[in-house]
Amino acid sequence: MVISESELKNILKTRTNIEKSTTISSDGKNLLTRIPKEIADFLEIEKGYKIKWNITRNKKIKMEIVANEI
Repeated sequence: MVISESELKNILKTRTNIEKSTTISSDGKNLLTRIPKEIADFLEIEKGYKIKWNITRNKKIKMEIVANEI
């Protein structure tokens, strides 16, 4: 299979690893953090989506994005 030069450039400039830090704040009831726009765009998430948290006894975190059901 042959790919064009423009397709190759798009493949090479695709970012697969994003590293960002956020600060935890509080509204008095919950601890809050924001999702950086670069990560939200990469994961294609938007307002209304949910994050499902799964924490093991040895403090390993697994997060899952759950799409907003209309």
